[in-house]
Amino acid sequence: MEEQELIHRLRSGEEEAFEIIFRKYFQGMCLFAEHFVRNHETAEEIVEDFFCHLWDNCHHLMISSSLKGYLYRSIHNRCLNHIRNQKVRQQYITENPYVLSDDELTEPDAAEEPFSRLITGELEEKIVGAIDALPDQCRTIFCLNRFDNLTYAQIAEKLHISVNTVKTQMTRALHKLKNGLKDYLAIMLALVFMTR
Repeated sequence: MEEQELIHRLRSGEEEAFEIIFRKYFQGMCLFAEHFVRNHETAEEIVEDFFCHLWDNCHHLMISSSLKGYLYRSIHNRCLNHIRNQKVRQQYITENPYVLSDDELTEPDAAEEPFSRLITGELEEKIVGAIDALPDQCRTIFCLNRFDNLTYAQIAEKLHISVNTVKTQMTRALHKLKNGLKDYLAIMLALVFMTR
């Protein structure tokens, strides 16, 4: 398929065009991102987030250079933003010695257990609601992977779809859940700090 035709079909919201681009460039983009962030999981997350953004905004896609150039330039910019954000976060932790550790957040003092249970209960409710709000295929694939512990290959076989479709839908599901819960998590974290 010619590149311009592929871009045109992606702008039209054609899922097949998106999957072609995903299959062709995903691994290479992950290796490219890893070169900057020095962590394989972080690199994959950056690339997955980018593909979610690409699909969500495909109708407004503006590519003035080659498709490959656009993709890799976008990943380069996201990697630089990630590195900058990590530096800011580390500086904040260094300058604020009373920031809670992960253990303090997950294992509160006995006196604070009612508050902890309240947060945990509300969070579970929000997570269930966010999962229920996913599109049908996204929700099915997410639940089979996260709750039934099926691999992408097993899900593909069970649902009679391709492994790449499973991977694409999982990427979308994680993106939607992250965006749907981020404001709530920020509020809950702030409340924890206020009670200290």
